[in-house]
Amino acid sequence: MIMSHLLVEIGVEELPTDALDLIYSEMPKRLSAALADNRIGCDPAGIKIEATPRRISLYVSGIALKQKDQTLEFSGPSFEKAYQANEPTQALLGFLKSKNAELKEVQIRDTPKGKFVYLVKEEKGKLVTKVLPLMIQNLLTSLVFPKAMRWDGFEPEIAKQFRFPRPIRWIVALLDKQIVPIQLAGLKAGTASRGHRFLAPKPFKIFSADWMLYQKTLKKNHVILNFEERQRIIREELQSKYHQTKIDEDLLRMVAQLVEEPFLLSGTFDADYLQLPAEVLATVMKKNQKIFACYDAKGEMENRFVAVLNGKRKNLERIRADFENVLESRLKDARYFYREDTKQPLETRVEKLQQIVYLGKLGTMKDKTERLEKLAGIFCKLSGNEASQSALKRAARLCKADLLTHLVYEMPELQGTIGGEYAKQSGEKQEVADAIAVQYLPKNLTEDYQSIKKEIHSLGAMLGLMDRFDLLVGAFGMGLEPTGSQDPFALRRAGGIIVKLVRAYQFHCSFQSLIEENLKLYGSALKLSSADLQKKLSQFFQDRTVFELGLSAGTRSYEIAQAVYKSSGDDLADVFERYEILTSMFEKENQAFVQAAKVIERTANILKGMKTDPGKVNEASLKEEMETRLYQVWKVKSPQVSQFLQQKKYWEATRMFAESFAQPVNDFFSKVLVNVEDAEIRRNRQALLKEIYSLYADRLADLSLLSRLE
Repeated sequence: MIMSHLLVEIGVEELPTDALDLIYSEMPKRLSAALADNRIGCDPAGIKIEATPRRISLYVSGIALKQKDQTLEFSGPSFEKAYQANEPTQALLGFLKSKNAELKEVQIRDTPKGKFVYLVKEEKGKLVTKVLPLMIQNLLTSLVFPKAMRWDGFEPEIAKQFRFPRPIRWIVALLDKQIVPIQLAGLKAGTASRGHRFLAPKPFKIFSADWMLYQKTLKKNHVILNFEERQRIIREELQSKYHQTKIDEDLLRMVAQLVEEPFLLSGTFDADYLQLPAEVLATVMKKNQKIFACYDAKGEMENRFVAVLNGKRKNLERIRADFENVLESRLKDARYFYREDTKQPLETRVEKLQQIVYLGKLGTMKDKTERLEKLAGIFCKLSGNEASQSALKRAARLCKADLLTHLVYEMPELQGTIGGEYAKQSGEKQEVADAIAVQYLPKNLTEDYQSIKKEIHSLGAMLGLMDRFDLLVGAFGMGLEPTGSQDPFALRRAGGIIVKLVRAYQFHCSFQSLIEENLKLYGSALKLSSADLQKKLSQFFQDRTVFELGLSAGTRSYEIAQAVYKSSGDDLADVFERYEILTSMFEKENQAFVQAAKVIERTANILKGMKTDPGKVNEASLKEEMETRLYQVWKVKSPQVSQFLQQKKYWEATRMFAESFAQPVNDFFSKVLVNVEDAEIRRNRQALLKEIYSLYADRLADLSLLSRLE
């Protein structure tokens, strides 16, 4: 089959950053699915999606010029309804007409439900040039953007049907050198593209679907197509020219989405503003002008900034002055708010938190603060952190007070951060202020769990964990759990961060007990019963753990995680310990791991059919030599395995379990029949196997969930 290349460019007015996020996250998989659904073969690794503020570019290499043929099979009416007196009925004739088929094509088949009419039709594949226009149109219209619009410039009927974040201005669509006749938003595809809005405004031609040549042509016209390259250019210049090592990655990503050709320009501001906290200065710059704050070699903020322009312009001094003038105004406001906020201690705002509603029917932020104070004591006891109880309670009392400050009202991004600063200004202990400052960290779920300990200390992690835990109990208890893609309260993110914090700090704590105690603090406000809430949150945390570990269903690591959770998921820190040890053992000491898994698998298979608990082993009921030998091994070895489990020496426990039971269990099954007619002997053998199974599977991992054991 002849292969070709497809290039499509959709030229638009400047796209918002959330639209670019959606394009990068959704379009590659949607394009791949669209090609598969339309039976269009291509190079699986040859799909590329790029976007700038003014264009969306997609490329497919190794694309077939023709759809694959397919065989279609249709089920029709039953034989009794299709024929009467061996003549076709209207039901059959209507079925044939709907499928554009003739009577001679009918097949009669026997099925479990009787005889039925069937049609089998061979459908030849179409040329992709006939299929691609509608496929591309459907691909673009299938993306549900946060905000979309209609605009003038084409027929009203088309306008009603087509919505997009910004007006479309041109379309390039090429299959090799042939124009693909795509029509979208009243425009027809051609070969004319455009470069940078100001630096290369004249149209130019794209002559073929050559991805490398296309990117080079754009670069000549002041457009860096690749998003990663735009980020790299900005990062490298910040480091080399402006000597910055502390770079705001979120801001870097944002400005790279706003420009087609990055050009960096520096400016300064009055050094008197350096008396404000560095976080305030950086936030003012980021929020209002999307500019980078600058730091010296010691990490101290300097009175200068770096802006990223969309290409090099004339009158750079005037542009610099404009940035500086706007920044001066914003910093002046921030200084005023800061001085007003620090006129009174943070404590004075706590009572006023009753003015802020929390999750609708769950009271106020003052109620939440009181719950967090009590939850602090409970968590410290459950997790063995009694020494931190006093400081954690104080941090819990003050942690939301900054919501009523001028600076947080103007810049919500400063929640927590400025609260910590105000706590320090109010004379609170440093550890309390630091905990308040980091309560909302980490900022996203992509941060590595090992690195977050550099920016979040233990007390802050405990405060952040309790805050999110209270949110989950309240939201799930009110039936506000996330469904599908809908998660208006960001509960998945909250759960993911709880899991990440537990993994990082190894907070050993019974989540079941913590949920129960948190539920009591809500009183009668929640709808769900304790049992239902426990069940929902248990599954929720299991899903978040799988996400944190980056596991895919069907993999060995995923199966191990499920096996660990089946034993117990109540102590998340212990879940991570057991998972990490077993995955490591699978790689480094595979023979012992597989032997242990086979013991669990074989004993579990016997226990699956049991309807009642077989009870305890009766030594007097042991009849066969192999079952007596197995019983003696269990009697001697189970205390040793139990001791390893008690000490959380999971590797040693697995090794001993395998060494102790692999051969005796194998000998037992080769010589002894478990399900004999004698009820007492059968029960006693089942009881012995259950003891062996439970010894390991109930406390470490139910390895019977593993597949493909060798």
